[in-house]
Amino acid sequence: MIKKFIDVYPFTHSENGLRFLLLNRAPDNSYPGIWQPVAGKIRPGETAWEAGLRELQEETGFTPKQFYTLDHVSSYYLHRTDEIIHVPAFMAEVDYIDPDLNHEHNAFQWLFLEEALELASWHPYRKSLEAIPRLLETGPALKLAQIDISMAGNGSPDKNSNVRNK
Repeated sequence: MIKKFIDVYPFTHSENGLRFLLLNRAPDNSYPGIWQPVAGKIRPGETAWEAGLRELQEETGFTPKQFYTLDHVSSYYLHRTDEIIHVPAFMAEVDYIDPDLNHEHNAFQWLFLEEALELASWHPYRKSLEAIPRLLETGPALKLAQIDISMAGNGSPDKNSNVRNK
């Protein structure tokens, strides 16, 4: 069985600039102690972006104001299972409040980009974090990356409905 995963990067606009949420894996969970974004598995019948919304809610309690796909897929080699996995990445604009962590994480930090880049445990996390401010400053690309989250749970949107009209 092929496992499919997603990463979601919660961010917010604060008075002093963008802040990014990183979560610390609990000691009794897989990959204990690493600092990461929201991460999880795609369930059968779910699209990757629907899994991202679900995992965001499960791991932080957040419902995003806006939800976007990032322009790359992270790749990892899992030596324990001898698998190469490809992980689509998403970014979620959320309120600047404390998350309601589930059992998978024991701590969180809201960080400015430089701090998040230092704390993030793996290179693909840093690559995604660096991509977020650039995407937010690129209007046409940002519009294409925006996902209409009103479609969640209603099946995948058709090719023309994945961009929310403002």
